[in-house]
Amino acid sequence: MSDLILWQPESGDLLPANAKTPLEISNYATQLSPRDRKQIVSAYNSSHFEMGVSYLWDKTINALKKELATVGVGLLGEMLGRPDVTEDDDVNDVLTTRDAIRLAEELGIVTITEALRLRHLHELVTHFSQLEYNNENSEELDETEALGALKTCIKSVLGRPKIEVAKKFVDFREALEGETIPENSQYIEMLNSSPYFFKKLTISVLMNGAKKNIGANLEHTLANINILIPATWRQLRDTEKWQIGYTYAEAYADGKTTAVNGIKSALLKVKGFDFVPENLRSDTFIKAAEAILRAHDGMNNFYNEPAPVKKLAKLGTTIPTPALPACITALLSVVMGNSYGTAWDAEPEASKILLKLSEDRWSFYLNNAFPSDIRILSKLLEEKPRAKWIKLASECKFSNIQIKKNRNIEQLIKATTDNEVSRIKRSSTKLIDEYYGKNK
Repeated sequence: MSDLILWQPESGDLLPANAKTPLEISNYATQLSPRDRKQIVSAYNSSHFEMGVSYLWDKTINALKKELATVGVGLLGEMLGRPDVTEDDDVNDVLTTRDAIRLAEELGIVTITEALRLRHLHELVTHFSQLEYNNENSEELDETEALGALKTCIKSVLGRPKIEVAKKFVDFREALEGETIPENSQYIEMLNSSPYFFKKLTISVLMNGAKKNIGANLEHTLANINILIPATWRQLRDTEKWQIGYTYAEAYADGKTTAVNGIKSALLKVKGFDFVPENLRSDTFIKAAEAILRAHDGMNNFYNEPAPVKKLAKLGTTIPTPALPACITALLSVVMGNSYGTAWDAEPEASKILLKLSEDRWSFYLNNAFPSDIRILSKLLEEKPRAKWIKLASECKFSNIQIKKNRNIEQLIKATTDNEVSRIKRSSTKLIDEYYGKNK
């Protein structure tokens, strides 16, 4: 039985080395109309680089969002942890630029390297769009940067054919709520042999379905919870197990008897009640972490990050275990920053919270959540965020933490404590590949 496969870009360079001028390079942008290519070339030839790159970037992100929409806007919402999103929503309203790049990487539309270049380009475009120009001190996008932007957009998105991504999973996702999957179904074997990314997303789909579905769809969802959770429980990481327990507690608090009974039945089969939180205090911390990430990913992030970080700091001295992965990811994002640096008013507060975490709490994150934390693993491929990570790891004494089961995590932490940049990058890439199944 073949496993769930991500679409993989065609091998080989889509842009030959002898394409050097804007006209020669733009000819390979198969997703652009002749008129669009002409306007971009005209802007470049007139040295209006910022105007040309801005127009090019808009076309690139719109093309990427349209391709992502073929998966289903509702599924994209579930991948973002937003169960409020429906198929009727506009993909442009649902996805930010950073969301689009991250989901394109997760679904295999772009490679890890292409996603990294697109994020850098997004930061570059945002940086120049926010500059205040004056006659005495003005910075402008130069020709080299503009040509680099053109190559990145065409290699990563505009030069590729339009494709349908992960169709097997789209069909599987529809089956999760539309029919009851038999215990001997090929889907179970398929899921068990697939990358962890699909298992994590399957749990999100099922838990969101248990909370929002009614009637027959709810019955199918709960039946599938009782089939798929026992079948995959031993492969699930604690982050997903806590998600299941949290959903049970939330349904219980809301008086959703049918959902409670269905999830309870599944938890009894796997002896999973250790992962049910005693109260919903975690919800407040998770929402605070989400607010930090929205600020971090949004415009003017250095200005907007301090407020949500301070709000999280005021919630209490102890972060509930179910909320720990979300909170550490958010705080690490602030501390590590991006290729332009960090928010001066937010980083010290975020670092203060992380430095207070006990060795046991760091052990929980590094062993259970870090292997799936693509946001932080991707940051380790960048110079400035990686330097911040190394400094924090030393201050928090990661060298004292015992890493269990995952050899790549063990190697990454060892490389971090030894300040071996090439090994950090290599281990991070392996973990990202492991998560997406690209090393198969």
